[in-house]
Amino acid sequence: MRRRTVLALGVLALAGACGVQAPPRRGELSLAVPGPPGGCGDGVAAGFKSLVEGRGWARAVRIRREAGDGGTALARPGGAGTDLVVADSALLAACALARDPLLVARAVPLARLAGEWEVLVASPDSGYRTFDQFAAALLRDPGGPRVAGGADRGPEHLLLGMTARGLGADPRLLDYVAFGSRAQAVAAVLDGRLALGFGSRREVAPHVRAGRLRPLAVSSAERLPGVDAPTLSESGVRVVFADWTGLIAPRGTPEQDALLELCRAVADTPGWQILCDRNDWTPMWLDGDDFRQWLVGEARRTALLLNDLGLR
Repeated sequence: MRRRTVLALGVLALAGACGVQAPPRRGELSLAVPGPPGGCGDGVAAGFKSLVEGRGWARAVRIRREAGDGGTALARPGGAGTDLVVADSALLAACALARDPLLVARAVPLARLAGEWEVLVASPDSGYRTFDQFAAALLRDPGGPRVAGGADRGPEHLLLGMTARGLGADPRLLDYVAFGSRAQAVAAVLDGRLALGFGSRREVAPHVRAGRLRPLAVSSAERLPGVDAPTLSESGVRVVFADWTGLIAPRGTPEQDALLELCRAVADTPGWQILCDRNDWTPMWLDGDDFRQWLVGEARRTALLLNDLGLR
């Protein structure tokens, strides 16, 4: 079976902030969450709000839904409070697809906070018992296996494209079935509408334990507890991928250093670790210039991948 290396997108857990003192108290803070509801960004925004308000680091944190890809929020600094945007893999893909230098030219990357690993699962009666069987089917006919995931051009779509590219299959021929959320994609595999799909460990682990789903591979660097499946790297596809979430601010936003200090303080609280454990998020702290440089590289790689998928 011909396999080749693909570049990782969404890499990887770095050391968490430590030794950070409480930041100065702020007035109002506004968090804009782009895209459809139900994603990891909603949970991160809610958790950030709870920790900041609970510690008294801001009088109030307002969360608002931002239609589209977040460009409107990034185009207008200030306002009723300081607008921050909850950025993620899907926002990065949307910007790359539109050839919009949004995250670099019009944004101030503050911090990458956390991410979720993906699990490729199959229906027990689908005939797919191992990742190698899926890989062989993909190489025979890239459009044969229908794979469910979240939104079109979202993290799961990107991950499927990276997997196909790593195997040597043509990503442009893939049959990716997009749902409104990853949870809906998992439900489609559970009820037999589709044989294969991607979900987070939190979404699929109970069904794996009950025998309702069969895990084929995980996107993490190491095997995941509770999911008896090899990593993609073990399976010959050198990909490590996480659906990451972080915070960015519009260029021109005042007190950027203070906002970064606030992000560090939140990531250093025991409550943040508890929140990550409860939601099965992996802390992936990366801040300031390091986060900016990482985003520049990821934007380039995402643009290349979208081109390979025939979506540019």
